[in-house]
Amino acid sequence: MGVRAKIVGPEQAERLAKIHARCFEASWSIKEFAKLLENPAVQAIVLVEDDRDTGLALLQNLAGETEILTFGIIRARRGNGMGYRLLQAICDLARAGSSRSIFLEVSKNNQAATHLYAGFGFEQVGVRQDYYADGSDAIICRLSLLD
Repeated sequence: MGVRAKIVGPEQAERLAKIHARCFEASWSIKEFAKLLENPAVQAIVLVEDDRDTGLALLQNLAGETEILTFGIIRARRGNGMGYRLLQAICDLARAGSSRSIFLEVSKNNQAATHLYAGFGFEQVGVRQDYYADGSDAIICRLSLLD
């Protein structure tokens, strides 16, 4: 069946919370996903590989910019190109929505993610010091879609 990205709505909040829990130790609740997806500017993408949920992203589209609110690949499928495929789906969706750029923030301690984002073309544009619960800084990254 392969890999495909699927846009889902607030009725899939439970599914999103389950995927998120497989990606992160500190995961978001069903209520948090449902509340975020009430906002028409927020969209969710599920990455599906051979009928298995492999990853997710939550995006907010405002004023010609897309912000990645959360992005995760389940632990068992990391390092297999799934992150790149999800980023490609995000870019396709952002371009379809007339976004000029994509922003995200990532812990400077998350070397796998920072490597993925840099390899995809994201550039560091800022830092939020002591942003995460573990005290690590958030690196703010931007990808231009105008090229």
